[in-house]
Amino acid sequence: MKTYLIILLFPFLMQQQNNYQIDFGEEKKGLYWSVVNDGVMGGLSRGRKKLTKNSLLFKGNVSLDNNGGFSSLRRSFSEFDISNFEYVEIKYRSSGISLALTFAVSRRWYVPNYKVSLDETSSKWKTVTIKLTGLRKYYIGKAMNEKLKKKL
Repeated sequence: MKTYLIILLFPFLMQQQNNYQIDFGEEKKGLYWSVVNDGVMGGLSRGRKKLTKNSLLFKGNVSLDNNGGFSSLRRSFSEFDISNFEYVEIKYRSSGISLALTFAVSRRWYVPNYKVSLDETSSKWKTVTIKLTGLRKYYIGKAMNEKLKKKL
């Protein structure tokens, strides 16, 4: 079993002339996020979230037992036009595990999504800026040979 700790802190934002910002914390947008564990498929991993004054803490244990192996923090699906944005910036820290930032294009789990890997940070804060057109397409966890295309 692998233990992990992930903290997302203000800000998570998409950059353009006017920024769209997801500000985590008790009285901010952290309430819209929830944990999905591999128990939906019979796995034994356990993750949980905790809202603090200015961050969203996500931690738990990942277990490979019973064909498991994931715990994720997700926001409920909502449509949002990102065509006017070029970058996404995220500040995070983690211990013992690498992460991924994923953008879904549909509520249906089997429709390909786009993601980028985030390095493990040895519990140190890290801010990364990611070009949206650099997000790679994935189909049920398998990398495809495509990147996100911007609609103009």
